[in-house]
Amino acid sequence: MEDIVAQVNDFLNKCSELKNCKFIMAPTKIKDLLKSIVNSQTLYELFASVSSGFDYLSAKSKCLVDIADGFNERGVVVLPKSTQDKLAFIFCLLVEIDRDTINFNWFLQKYFSDDDGSFYGSYFAFCQQIIDPLEQTIAGVFQSYFKEEQEKNSKRSEVGQEAAKIPESGLAQMLSTISLLIAQEKQYILESSIAFDEKEAGYKMLTEIYNALKDRKFDLANTIVSGYNYYILYNKTFSSNARTLFESIKKYEESV
Repeated sequence: MEDIVAQVNDFLNKCSELKNCKFIMAPTKIKDLLKSIVNSQTLYELFASVSSGFDYLSAKSKCLVDIADGFNERGVVVLPKSTQDKLAFIFCLLVEIDRDTINFNWFLQKYFSDDDGSFYGSYFAFCQQIIDPLEQTIAGVFQSYFKEEQEKNSKRSEVGQEAAKIPESGLAQMLSTISLLIAQEKQYILESSIAFDEKEAGYKMLTEIYNALKDRKFDLANTIVSGYNYYILYNKTFSSNARTLFESIKKYEESV
């Protein structure tokens, strides 16, 4: 159980690193993300299962849709609706990018074209439309594992371990749960109706909260959490997940 949680958490961290890296580092981070799948028996078997019998070439013709505007060669990506096909398509697409059988720069400019032609905007759109669904789907698939581990930790603390220091493995599991909650909160913000700039600001704040907690910089984490609290109140984007996230952060800080 602990191995699965650690492996999935490593995968989710690799997704976050990919989404928050500089564009020039993207190929390296994609390679790291694929390695995290290969290094996890659970994830490897999952992606092998969904890819078995999956007709990637046929899927590409349906998912990579060309748009003729008379001036530019543009297109859009329409992901498969089923969870299995969505995972298979994104996985195969990332493998193609990693093998350079798809030129990543060309791919971004064609299917995630930004109005000002910047790679930054195109890369951000790529992460929103490809990496976020991948991250959220995997988090959803393994949510029960995280929940079970969280319940176990809660029971241990109730059985007279209040004064004892929680072992590092337990702290890692608590951080894994927070990582999942942050991923869910990001998805809620991205799917909200607020302006793009506001979405980007909220997304970055959530990322910095996790980074501060991971480095155990609790003063910084609390400062950003306070800022995020004002952010969701101002934008009226208070999700049902937010309170659980704040409580989990507080419990993690008290347990270290």
